[in-house]
Parts: sequence; structure tokens; C-alpha cells
Amino acid sequence: MDTFASLKRRTTDLLSSLPQSLPAMAAHLPSLNQPHVLRGTWERISSVPALPRTSHSLDVVAGTAYIFGGEAANPREPVDNSVHAVTLPSGSAGADYYAVPARMDEVPLSPVVTKDQAGKGEELELELGDVPAARVGHASAVIGSRIFVFGGRGGKEMSEVLEERGRVWVFDTKTHLWSYLDPAVAALGPSGPDGEGKGWPRGRSYHAAVGVEKPDQFGERSGGKGKHPGGAGAGGKPLSRAETWREWAVGDSDEVGIPQRPIVGRIAAEAKDEDEEGFGTFIVHAGCLAGGERASDTWAFDVRSRVWQELPPAPGKGRGGTALCVSKSKLYRFGGFNGEGEEGGQLDVLDLVVDTFDDQVTGGSEATVTARGAWRSLVQYSGVEYTAEDATAPLAETASPADAWPGARSVASLEALNVGGGREYLVLMLGERDPSGAGHAAAGKFWDDVWVFQVPPQGNTAASLHDAVLHAVGKKSGEGKWTKVETGPYDDEDDASAEGPGPRGWIASAPMGELEENGIVVWGGLNGENKRLGDGWIFRLG
Repeated sequence: MDTFASLKRRTTDLLSSLPQSLPAMAAHLPSLNQPHVLRGTWERISSVPALPRTSHSLDVVAGTAYIFGGEAANPREPVDNSVHAVTLPSGSAGADYYAVPARMDEVPLSPVVTKDQAGKGEELELELGDVPAARVGHASAVIGSRIFVFGGRGGKEMSEVLEERGRVWVFDTKTHLWSYLDPAVAALGPSGPDGEGKGWPRGRSYHAAVGVEKPDQFGERSGGKGKHPGGAGAGGKPLSRAETWREWAVGDSDEVGIPQRPIVGRIAAEAKDEDEEGFGTFIVHAGCLAGGERASDTWAFDVRSRVWQELPPAPGKGRGGTALCVSKSKLYRFGGFNGEGEEGGQLDVLDLVVDTFDDQVTGGSEATVTARGAWRSLVQYSGVEYTAEDATAPLAETASPADAWPGARSVASLEALNVGGGREYLVLMLGERDPSGAGHAAAGKFWDDVWVFQVPPQGNTAASLHDAVLHAVGKKSGEGKWTKVETGPYDDEDDASAEGPGPRGWIASAPMGELEENGIVVWGGLNGENKRLGDGWIFRLG
């Protein structure tokens, strides 16, 4: 007989497959007369072995959580450089686990850098190797079906910041093979004693990273095809005006056939792997540098051109352990540790845009993600007057004394979730609230709470219509406000999930994506007893 949890998942899958309507949004859209109360549930992932981890990374692709790096049961004790995969529960199927040893892809993503080109090409290749070394405090993000990894600490005791001259490691979840992307030769410049170059960010640890699937539209270059050639027909061929009515009617059916009788071999020959073509942007922010300095810089790596671009630095002190996420075209940051205490009371935002320009060299158009203006900040009410010249100028108005705010924290989770109907939230959970006086050798104090921040809804959706109605009758929609989430077990009969994951920090998390759009996976972490935890949890909003 199926368990309650599996039956509940089946029911959830069935309901989520139904067309969305305004009545279906009642759980996520507040009524006009009642206060907005958000609820969430916790479910412990069962039937998989414990994987104690801190300072690790976790990414979800196609229903599987990929865990890489970090410390094991003891501090400064690194795990191997294998990728540990957990197939997440779905429907009546439970979770499963397997390990993927580190192996290199036979076809490198980056061309081999010669000694004549970079001056130190041979030494660089020998030093960094073909697969990433074991590491802690690195950052990762997903673009397409690949996981991008940058930075971290290595060495015998995991105390040395890895300086890899801007290299980005890439794990392909389809082939389970590693490759890497080095900055383009044109961006390589002389590096100082700490590895800093002109065209890439310095090595760092305990930074944050996000992936953006833009740009993904490219114009056709002379002598080659872009991934999505602008104004292109089948097979990436440029469109031209048909000379006769018959040519227009037949089109390319001679090459690819018709829907009822496709020419399969030709279609397969013309097919492209979008990941191999290269698209998207990998963004890293802040972290701890080699000399102990904490950074506040922001860098964007264009996957297709392999060029790093420095974006505006964030306001406030440099920090490590900050939380970062992307919602629509905005980059959000909360918290971190500045060397003296935990950061909080401020949500920082950077607007991202896709900049398209004509490339006069290759004869086509190019696109890149860049920042529009400087960072802006929504600041918790403090009774202080802010001016437009202030580095922490609020987005609109300073929050009022009645507004609830999450406490200051670092090494926490911040993810963007779409709960349906065009409604999006930023979900902040767990994290360290009071650091240990003994540093990395002991545990501090931790949060066990969950907060959501309501961002503007997507246009022409049930959520946008609902908010418009609220504004029309003089009611507040909750946009731009923090709300504490009331949590409980996903299954009322599941005693193991009744209390949730408990207070912890130094966790890794990722949204579940298409598997469950309102779900977030959390793995591992450190609790107040200085114990490294090996359990996994699923949080569901609503």
C-alpha cells in the first residue's frame, strides 16, 4: 500500500497539472479582508545515505540534486572531488543516491592556451589539472544542463585560496564529465603575486554565485552560425525572399520533410546541443580573498565569449557567506559576515540588462548581460533620514517600524520561487546569527526560521490582476515586504519531519525547478553543537 507521503505527492502532481485559474490562487493570494499568512512545509529526504557536509555546493538539474565539495565530519577535512547525486522523490518514486567520480571530457570547452599566448600556459595547465581538485567554500550555479563552479579553498588543510586565473569549471549533467572554461586569450593579462589579473576576478572562498540563461540569442557571424541566428531558417540558414510561389509553399521540406513524414536522419544531422554552443552568464559576488580581505565586487562571466566583466560593487562592507539569487532581471543580496558581525536589515538589488551591439569584426551582432546603474537597497526602518546620495538609498521608501524583517545572518539560503499565477517570492531561511569566537573551529548560534519577500508579479497574470484590484480599493498587496512563514511537516504523520531541519547554517540549497516549482532542497550544514549534518530536506511554499 502506498504511504501517505507518496499519495500526497501524486495528488499534488495531479492538481499542478490542471489549468491555473484565479480560484486556484487562493492559497497564495491574500483575500481583500484577511491578513496575508504564508505557510510552508518540511519533508526530510529518506532512503539515502547521510552525507555530512559544510561549505559545499548543491545544484538541481532535471530532478537530481548534485552535491560537490565541502568538509566532512571534521573541520578542515575535505571530501573527495566526486559529485554526489541524489535523485529527488517524485510522485510514488522515492529518492535515490549515486556517486560520480571526477572524469574529464575528451573534448575541452576552452582551446589549449599555449606558452606563447599566455606566457605561463604550460605551467597553468600543469598546476590546475584536468578536473577540479577537492575544495571547500566554492560557489556554483546552473545554466541549462551544466553546473558552473568557481573558486574555493584547497590544500592539505583547506586553508589556501585557490587561484585559478579566472578558470570556471563545468560539470555536464548529461555526460557526467568535467571540463573548464579559461578566460579568452584576449582577456589574459599579467598577474600579480596574488594571482589578480586585469581580466578576471581574484581567487576567493565563501562567495556567492548565480546563473542567468541570458544572452541566448546571437546573430549569425560571417563564416559560421550563431546558436540562434537572428532571422535564420531551418539549420541556421539565413532567410531569403522566395523567388516563386512554389518555393515559398515547399520551403525546406525537401531537406527536413513534413511533420507527418520527417526526414529523421537529416533533422538529427542538423540538430545542435545548445549547451555545447554556449550561452548564459555566470555571476560571482563578494567572498574572502587570499590576504584575509573581504570583497564586495561583482563579476559576470559570459559563457560563449569566455570573457569576465566587472559589474558595479555592492554597497556596505565586504563580506563572505552572503546569499544571492536572481528573480526575473534583478540580482538580490542579503546578509553575510563582514569580519566583525553578521549583516542584515538591508536587501540589496542590482538591475541586469542584455546589451546587444553590432560586432564590426565578425560581421554579426553580439549580446552580453550587464548592469543597469548601481546597486540599490531597501533598508529596514531605523529612524535615520536617507538621501539620494547615500550608498544605501532605499528602493522606494524606508520600511516602516511596523514592518517585520528577518534577523541579520550569514551562510544562509536565499532562493527565488514561482508559486504559480505569476507570483514570485524570495525565500530566506536558516543561517548563522551569532559567530563563534573560535572562528571555524567552533559553532556559533543559528536561525531555524523561514522568511519570504514578495517581488513584483509577472505581467498579465492572475497575481498582477489581483494586486491591481487591491491597489484600486486602497489595500496593500504585500509587494516589497518581508513575511515570516509558518512551517509544519509535509506529512502530519511523519515524525521525522515534524520539527523541520532545526537551527543550522553553512548549508547548501537550490530550487527544485520544473520538478516542483514551489520547492527548495537544503542539504547538510552545521548546528549549534558544532556537528556537521548529513541530512537533506525539501521545503515547499504554500
